[in-house]
Amino acid sequence: MALFIPEWTRASGRQLQLKRVLNALDEATVVRKPLGEHLEAPELFVEHGERGWLALALVDTPFDALDAGQLFASEARAAFEARLAAWRAVLPPGLPLLVLLWACSEDEALALARQLGEQSMLRLLSRERFLERGAPGLAALQRPIASEEADALRTRFFPESAIPLAVARRRFRRDNAASLPGLFLDAQQEWASKLDLDVDTALPEEQAQTAHDFAVRLVNGVAGSGKTLIALSRALLLAGLYPRERVLILIHNTPIVADIRERLHRARGSLPANLEITTYASWAHRQWRRLYRMPLSMPADPAHLPTLVRKLRARWPELKLSEAQLIEEFDFLNEMLVASAREYMDTSRAGRGFALRAKERLEVWELFEAVTAALRDEGLRMWSAVATEICRAPEHAMLERYEHILVDEAQFFAPSWFHTVKLALRAQGRLFLCADPNQGFMKSRLSWRNAGLDVTGRTKKLRRSYRTTQAILHTAGTLLARTVQADPEHYLEPDFAGMEAGAAPILLRVASPQDAVDRAVNEIVALAERHALPLSSFLVIYGGDTPKLLLYKRLCRAFGMRRVWWLNKDKKTPPDGYGPDYLRLANLETATGLEGAVVFLLGMDNLLFEGGEEREADARKLYMAMTRASHRLVMLSTGELPPGAEALFRLAA
Repeated sequence: MALFIPEWTRASGRQLQLKRVLNALDEATVVRKPLGEHLEAPELFVEHGERGWLALALVDTPFDALDAGQLFASEARAAFEARLAAWRAVLPPGLPLLVLLWACSEDEALALARQLGEQSMLRLLSRERFLERGAPGLAALQRPIASEEADALRTRFFPESAIPLAVARRRFRRDNAASLPGLFLDAQQEWASKLDLDVDTALPEEQAQTAHDFAVRLVNGVAGSGKTLIALSRALLLAGLYPRERVLILIHNTPIVADIRERLHRARGSLPANLEITTYASWAHRQWRRLYRMPLSMPADPAHLPTLVRKLRARWPELKLSEAQLIEEFDFLNEMLVASAREYMDTSRAGRGFALRAKERLEVWELFEAVTAALRDEGLRMWSAVATEICRAPEHAMLERYEHILVDEAQFFAPSWFHTVKLALRAQGRLFLCADPNQGFMKSRLSWRNAGLDVTGRTKKLRRSYRTTQAILHTAGTLLARTVQADPEHYLEPDFAGMEAGAAPILLRVASPQDAVDRAVNEIVALAERHALPLSSFLVIYGGDTPKLLLYKRLCRAFGMRRVWWLNKDKKTPPDGYGPDYLRLANLETATGLEGAVVFLLGMDNLLFEGGEEREADARKLYMAMTRASHRLVMLSTGELPPGAEALFRLAA
């Protein structure tokens, strides 16, 4: 069965006949329809990895209007010849063009072919003959074309599938010359980016409500399957197709937004005026202020909330949870939009890491209400309460509205976040989600239905990773599997077929966190010099035990302060503006979505453990950090690895 890009979700009678023939081609065949304004383009392009390409055009004009044997010159005949010439002018010389004469008999098609004369790359067929020959006839017409011609064809007719070199960081690249071949989304990625975009077919009135009911689309993909590229490509395509409609991309953390903006700036210079890329936190703050028309304040001192909890919990002396656990539970209550003690009693806490009896839940709820009220008296609120208060606002007329909202790293979005996003969608709006279930779901075993989204029958899975190697993904997956059960909603098994084998991750043993910093910097300097790698090839991720200021200073001493981009310090733009080459440094908690050819991990020792369901969130963090690497992964450890884990790494002196 062929892959249609975009999918033909609705089709007329003629299209159904056409699709029936195309669909009989094998699964390695891709049928593409150009989007946007391509007046000189044939309707379809058929591609196969071995057989090559075929352009396919449809002509509805009857034979009487096309026949050159008519007594008087026909405008329709002249227009037909002009269309043939225009198609031929924009197609590669070696690409066959099949013209289906839908309103002509086979004898009439043969007569027109004789009138046009012998043209090696042009074939005219009647509808009758086309349906009779079927898929084998189409396959026989395909011809291979040079890679340069294929790149030019895709750039001209499918520009939305192109990946600028500035955006792609898949592998080491020492040559930045313009002669480098183009990079494009692969067929599965391109297909995912164009889901539900069959723009040429009008939506019948009776299907309008159904379309509104199915406004959500989820793409689940393993690490490195190109989810962020898919979201970006789709957003840019939507912004171009619908210039009067607003398009919003929401991402979980600030560093990846800054990284994406920097790469897009180098690739494009600027973004479409109707496209916005931001973090959910920044967007939610803005929406809250629009609704409540007052400043939004949260505790500036990190110790403020724990101190307040410690003071107020004295009223419930039997509560045994720590302040950190209580605050985490308060966030859970806000994120799940729990509105009462009775509702809290019925709320599932699966995957929370600690159990609560009914009496304890009641006391936690009472403390939660007391803490919330005390903060409000100070003009403050918990961060997790922002989305809750947006959802519970008396009216939502002041919210900014969008026709298209795309969410990247959706596995980190809470139910309350999704609810605010749905409130901001216009009628008939579309919500597009990209997620990696292997990285968890807000630290809990939530489902999409728990989050208020019905994605049944609306989920596509991408199992192939294009960023990393078999060795890295296998190691990360094996460590994750020690803790996570193979639940299809919470774990996606990767497809290793065709992946680069790669080298096993390297484990460097060091005596202390300070030694880890020195060793990591020395190794990065040596690699950069030995392989002449750009600094953008490197990504350094550190955990809580790492002396981060020392790490930053040592990297600055080695490469210069203006060439180290600490994404948690310079959160919105690089230290020296867009353009220069930077080594990137990020905290583990904010590294999701980032990637680098060479990734160094420091301070991850507490994530390497025996396993157990209570440590599932930590296991997913480690998986996320390891799969940031596309080529080489280096982990520095100050302790002993659990039994069996060491065999997954290559030990270095």
